[in-house]
Amino acid sequence: MVEGEMLKGVLKILVLKLISNEDLYGYALVKKLTQQSDGLVTIKEGTLYPILHSFEQSKDVSSYWQESETGRKRKYYQITEQGKETLKELITKWRQLETATNNVLGG
Repeated sequence: MVEGEMLKGVLKILVLKLISNEDLYGYALVKKLTQQSDGLVTIKEGTLYPILHSFEQSKDVSSYWQESETGRKRKYYQITEQGKETLKELITKWRQLETATNNVLGG
């Protein structure tokens, strides 16, 4: 499992990427991140919601309430057009960092 400081910088990219694929509510996002990372990346809801709220404030993500099959309301998050541009920028920066890191590590 990847933990701590190394993970903090990449969580925003991963969360935004998952929301770009489909609208998700918090718990579903946590499960999908764990599943798609083969369990290497996990996030607690206490870490997730501040990320989602910052994306809402910056207008990269919007949210809406929807009732589930059980009658419980869930808050879903969806990427905005601005969020799609932000995601592209974040991925570009990630790729640059990945290249630089590989150069230093000799990989």
